[in-house]
Amino acid sequence: MLRDAGLVMQATFSVADLPAEVVDPLAAAGVAVGDFQNLVLLGQGGPALWKYIAQAGVATNHPFDDVSRQLAERFVVDHLGGPAWQVVYPGPAVLPLGRLAELAGWGRASPLGLTINDEYGLWLAHRVAFFVDAPLPMIESPTFPHPCDSCDSKPCVAACPVGAVDANSGFNVVACTEFRVLDGSACALQCLARLACPVGVEHRYGTAQMTHHYASGLASIRRYLNSS
Repeated sequence: MLRDAGLVMQATFSVADLPAEVVDPLAAAGVAVGDFQNLVLLGQGGPALWKYIAQAGVATNHPFDDVSRQLAERFVVDHLGGPAWQVVYPGPAVLPLGRLAELAGWGRASPLGLTINDEYGLWLAHRVAFFVDAPLPMIESPTFPHPCDSCDSKPCVAACPVGAVDANSGFNVVACTEFRVLDGSACALQCLARLACPVGVEHRYGTAQMTHHYASGLASIRRYLNSS
């Protein structure tokens, strides 16, 4: 059911095995982590979730968050019988999603800071994480090769117009955001470095989905800058 809707990235973690970097911020936010058996992380890969949202006619302010929560609830109620559960992403604390994705075997951080997967490339996203008090099989998480290790040309680095992408020093958030907010910026509603990555190009988001994500992000950046 989840895969058919576009949540093709799935991982289950035993609460007892979660590292402190995941548990501590949640406990500090008042989440009773010890009341649950497992943490489930779901993510999209490619444009399938966007197509599901469009076909369902969802027109809320945050369709990806809302639909992902609804799908998670349907899974918990219909497939697990409705045990106690709690969504923690999006939620009360900042979770190290990249670290969870790495622990799940989805991939590792790319020079853009985004998780890169050997199948979906940079076209995946963490969508919902929830605790659930129910026994679940631990989904086998294969160790994917890191595509960046065998990429000699690093086209993502060359494609960034402000040099914000660096394979050695990491992603320069400040340089990126300062360029994005400029009038007529080529990166306002897209990321040229992300588009230049040769991995998983067949899973690239369509123009409408790309515009949705980047317009939302740009609006958040401008709100932050205006309030600073």
